[in-house]
Amino acid sequence: MRLSLRTLYGGLLTDLEHLTEAMYTYQKQIATGRKYSRPSEAPVELNYALGYRKALAEIDRYQESIREARSYMRTAEGALKSLKDLIKRAKELALQGANDIQNASTRQAIAAELDGLIQEALALANTRHGDRYVFAGNRPTGYAEGEKPFELVKETLPDGQVVERVVYRGGTEDLYMGYAPGSRILTGRNGEEALMASDLFGALIGLRNTLANDNAADPRKEVEDIQTQIGRLDRVLNHILEERSALGARLDHLEVKENLYRDLHDTLIGNLGEVEEVDYLEAVTNLNAKRTAYEAALKAATQTMGLSLVNFL
Repeated sequence: MRLSLRTLYGGLLTDLEHLTEAMYTYQKQIATGRKYSRPSEAPVELNYALGYRKALAEIDRYQESIREARSYMRTAEGALKSLKDLIKRAKELALQGANDIQNASTRQAIAAELDGLIQEALALANTRHGDRYVFAGNRPTGYAEGEKPFELVKETLPDGQVVERVVYRGGTEDLYMGYAPGSRILTGRNGEEALMASDLFGALIGLRNTLANDNAADPRKEVEDIQTQIGRLDRVLNHILEERSALGARLDHLEVKENLYRDLHDTLIGNLGEVEEVDYLEAVTNLNAKRTAYEAALKAATQTMGLSLVNFL
């Protein structure tokens, strides 16, 4: 079979075009660092890349949720630690006030310090993370001006006696945050169970009243003896310690989950790099090979184009 010069020229030009396109592709890969710039250039790799990017976006979202939940819970943990220290101080004052060397005047002074602890405990109960109350359960926000989840109220009885108590107006259910597909974690305990159930404020107010009454129990004034008050403080402390321990366990769980997400994130980044990023050594090698082939094809084309009947005349 004989090939015409037109066919030879056409084949050579086609080869040169293909080699030129290949060189351009490798040059573009080296310049951009990416294997492709258009979906049509690598549809399979693009499909993998889209899947990896979607997974990375989900992981980023869940990692952000975990960071926010941990920050929120650490604020609550700090408040519980301060409450623990406060109860320990209250017990020290109770034991001090129970000592027989004290008198009515010194016990009044101790009661005055208890007043300060009550206010401090109230402030800790109303601890906020940003604009959210951490012990308000599923109602961390949405309070009217001047209103808080925990408030100290005073009531004057018919006999003129003033009774103080703390009321809770926060959410009645716990607050949860999502941190994985179909999973959520208890982030903020409702104040009724976290603090009010411990008798925190009742114990502090009761101790202050007992000390102010010179340790004399008076059923008419709802004043109990000092040993009863010390026992109440022990129960409050145990409750606070249990709350803090449970919170610590949830924080540990989030830390484990965050580490797993971090490892998965690194793996996906590596996989994404394999389908998107160029192996520079391979790209340069391929470019040089195509350039060599191009130069050979160009030389062959030059020689072929010199062939014509005129050369043989």
